[in-house]
Amino acid sequence: MANDKYFVFLHHKSASKFMNKRSIIILTTIICILAIISFSWLFEKRNEAQLPTPTSILSTIQQEADLVATEVTIRKIAYYDSNRHEHFSLADPSTWKYGERKCIVPVEVKIKYGYDLRDMTLENVKVNDSLRVIEVTLPQPKVIDAGYETSVDYDKVVCISTGLRDQVGHETIEKIRSQAYEAVMKEDFQELVGHEIRNNAQTLLNSLAVSLGFEGCTIRN
Repeated sequence: MANDKYFVFLHHKSASKFMNKRSIIILTTIICILAIISFSWLFEKRNEAQLPTPTSILSTIQQEADLVATEVTIRKIAYYDSNRHEHFSLADPSTWKYGERKCIVPVEVKIKYGYDLRDMTLENVKVNDSLRVIEVTLPQPKVIDAGYETSVDYDKVVCISTGLRDQVGHETIEKIRSQAYEAVMKEDFQELVGHEIRNNAQTLLNSLAVSLGFEGCTIRN
């Protein structure tokens, strides 16, 4: 009988130890799960708190990526004809006649065309919290810089004065070059390189957005 009681006591003691171990394991598991959830929540809140505001994003864009432009070189042949009222046009030299003054001047115009991001305002920058992206509306593209060679390469200039007409002088050649430049500046650069500068802006702003902790940048139309 005594042995039976001892056995029951040992069995009860072993069962208690098993229950205690099981409880400890369950409790430890619950604590770990709660700790992971708490850490994830705190990490997410910390990231949200660290995301820059539109004001700071705009400031960063204007400081680090103030210009997004591409350089275009446009080559034209400027043609001067003394018999025409406007004097400036394009024609076949084989049509030249006796007693005329004509001149062909090659002109190379270099243009920097693109976005000046310093023109952006807060209305151009939005933060999409759900997607964690920056949404940007670009300013209107414009000619940022343009010009042509100040000196004349007379080896490339072709002039002819037939009959008793005076030779085409330096002043006239400079006027021809100036008119050619003005004609080039009237061309549609957006049609010419608009797609290229938009792609450049997308690449630059996307990289900048990632560096600020976002998933990327979307350019709105």
